[in-house]
Amino acid sequence: MKKLFVLSLLFTVACCGSNEETVVKDITTTTNTVKETDNEKKDSQEFSEGNEIVIAIKEASEEAKKCINDKWPNGVKTVLGGYTPNENEIGLIYDCLDGAGDNNIVLEKQGRDEEWRGMWEGKCEGTGPVMFNNSPMNIEDINFLMPYGQIVGGHITPIDHMYFYSLEGEGGREAYEVFAIQDAFIFNIETREIGVESQQKQEADYRLDMVHTCTFGSYFDLVTKLSPELEKKWKENRNQNGDFTGVYVKAGELIGYVGEQSLDFGVYNYNNPLDFINPEAYESLEPWKIYTDDPFLYFPDDIKGELLKKMMRRAKPRIGRINYDVDGTLSGNWFEVGTNFYEGIDRSKYWDGHLSLSLNDIDPNYWQIGIGFLEVYKNTFIIQGTPSPLEVKVGSGKQIYELFNFRMYIENNPEKDWFREPHEENDILSIALGNAVEGYVMFELIDTRLLQVEVFLNVEREEINDFTNQSRTYER
Repeated sequence: MKKLFVLSLLFTVACCGSNEETVVKDITTTTNTVKETDNEKKDSQEFSEGNEIVIAIKEASEEAKKCINDKWPNGVKTVLGGYTPNENEIGLIYDCLDGAGDNNIVLEKQGRDEEWRGMWEGKCEGTGPVMFNNSPMNIEDINFLMPYGQIVGGHITPIDHMYFYSLEGEGGREAYEVFAIQDAFIFNIETREIGVESQQKQEADYRLDMVHTCTFGSYFDLVTKLSPELEKKWKENRNQNGDFTGVYVKAGELIGYVGEQSLDFGVYNYNNPLDFINPEAYESLEPWKIYTDDPFLYFPDDIKGELLKKMMRRAKPRIGRINYDVDGTLSGNWFEVGTNFYEGIDRSKYWDGHLSLSLNDIDPNYWQIGIGFLEVYKNTFIIQGTPSPLEVKVGSGKQIYELFNFRMYIENNPEKDWFREPHEENDILSIALGNAVEGYVMFELIDTRLLQVEVFLNVEREEINDFTNQSRTYER
């Protein structure tokens, strides 16, 4: 990731203490002896940044300006009109200025990745992965596991966590216990009372982020209730601003409960990023995503064996995959030009500008597509057609694929309601395509990292000849 940007701009993110003072001290201030409030400092800083961006754009070469507008339509006009670019847009500007040779001033950038790590720095010990002590849930409470790599609902790019599903328990939302898998520092606890996709009020659930060493962590989400001990620590461990400062837990400690929904679980190795084409595209919203790791590598053999008996994916790797980026092909994650990469324009529907092509998480013989601008839960399809997305290159021309709905079923017991009935070790989950084509998608790889796309629903194949004014352009 870039640590130095070439631009006449100083970009910072919110932080605290001496780090903030170091950043702010370079900003020219008046001789007024009245001490600035935090808000005044922030306003002053943003004003300075905005002026520096305008200067950089005004002084840019025509080649650099064209590059910016090609990647971000009307981007030059937008900035000169007074808009302050966000982190990803700053990166885009940097790339264009640098590519055109307009690299006259050094910009130091602290991205969300550094801000994220700063939440546990100084409060952790050691580096590298550790072995886990126990399963996140009692083995007997788990009905089945779903792997990394699904695309569904607001998850248009392959999902970076697995799912622990249980049968309906007598305790309702608090039916099953959730345990710390190893000694950990829990640095972040978030409460969710509005559904991400529904945007409707719901009963609260919790997200817990933790590290086991300074470079290795994990997370739980959809925890329906914190344990009394953790809830007490969560409320007590606050700074003077009321912000949570973190708590330590021991391996095997009860930290919460789950019921009537899945438990999300992911593992992250911050020393070993995945090979995404543009890792910075994810920083502003999910800085952990590019560090996703396989949890089965760290469970003791006996626990690993019991968990794998419940894993619905049979293909290797059993945990699944999330990164399908292959440069110069259709395969992988894409973001609509001008929509702020992974973060999106509207965080309540951040996935709107996302597009992905990946192998299905249950049956990798099928290619699947996620299309963010379609209706939630009607935005994922199996695609059929040739050539393979991996074989489409720049110059291949327009390619059209069929879109099929699909369902999952137990191959050796097709009538079984596999989602609600007890899992059996010999259950083989498979994919079945719908009986009719739902629509078509047309692609053309314009450049190595620039893709034109149009989705045609309720249209006959014979009616599709070329892109229309409804097509969209994606980048990565």
